[in-house]
Amino acid sequence: MGFFIRAKLYFRQLIGQEPRTNVEIACECRHIHEWCICPVGIDSASSVFSLGVGNDIGFDTGLIKDFNCSVYAFDPTPRWVEWIGSMSLPEKFKFYPYAIGGTDGTMKLFPRIHKGRRSSKMLTLLNEGLHDDESIAVTMKRLSTLTAELSVPSIAILKIDIEAAEYEVIDDFLADHVPVYQLLVEFHHRFASVPVKKTTDALAKLYKAGYRIFYVSEKAREYSFIHEATYDGYRRQAGKSS
Repeated sequence: MGFFIRAKLYFRQLIGQEPRTNVEIACECRHIHEWCICPVGIDSASSVFSLGVGNDIGFDTGLIKDFNCSVYAFDPTPRWVEWIGSMSLPEKFKFYPYAIGGTDGTMKLFPRIHKGRRSSKMLTLLNEGLHDDESIAVTMKRLSTLTAELSVPSIAILKIDIEAAEYEVIDDFLADHVPVYQLLVEFHHRFASVPVKKTTDALAKLYKAGYRIFYVSEKAREYSFIHEATYDGYRRQAGKSS
């Protein structure tokens, strides 16, 4: 990590704009595109849910290439739904134009405002001063609904990059006890309208549910968590078979 990035992160932590976090468990790490996973327990029988893919499916196709696992990708942004529909994709890549949230129904999403400009590339729950007629209504489903509909008994890796909607998803899958082995998430407390407390609260809930941080990106935006008891079980199995 460069000195400037370290200093900026430390300063943000001092003034309460960034959570104070550390790696909590030592795992084997493998970087796939822009994310870090633990390969222990990941194989061709694994199911991955990738929430928010945009026009960058390098992580998803990388997992299929390296592990031959099944990837279920979700993104309701019309621009990316059209783009993915034009692509030639691996058989194990399945795409659904849904938003993921805490209820089944519809969700209003707004263009993200970045440096005063509207974006057609990203949608967010935050209206940032926009009016309802500037939103789009998209189909929203809970993770528990999707696992039932897709006959997926457990999620090996849940990747979440959904522009500040991650907090609702985390609350919902923890409350509903959806079995998730690894969680990769980008937190969006850097958005002006998202208090850092939302992230610190999510971190506390995940820790209480048995998840431990095994990787934090250089700028402390992307986190990788592993369910400690599940990880220990995979390691014990590996020890018996060796």
